[in-house]
Amino acid sequence: MEWMMVALGGGVGATLRYSVIKLSTRLNYPTYYATVIVNLLGSFSLGLVLQMNISDIYIAFLAIGILGAFTTFSTFAFDLFQLLNDRKLKKSALYLISNLVGGLLLFAIGYTI
Repeated sequence: MEWMMVALGGGVGATLRYSVIKLSTRLNYPTYYATVIVNLLGSFSLGLVLQMNISDIYIAFLAIGILGAFTTFSTFAFDLFQLLNDRKLKKSALYLISNLVGGLLLFAIGYTI
């Protein structure tokens, strides 16, 4: 059942992200504005969802499904927050650099191939 909820939530999240991108374009803003909006909103929303006392099925639908498809940055922010909260500073720095620099580097490689 959780797999189904993740899939259903993923469809919702992807549609929401597409809608934000289309709205940004209609308002003559660059699409990276939409990316910033979904990343920040997704991070905030994940924080809210994970603070709720809800069952795993709702976590699957909301956090993994909707927010996972809406943005993966929310999960990145949560993981980094957990590392910092646990005072694992070296791991936090490595995680941050790996994701940002590694992500940019791999994007550049994929884009140029």
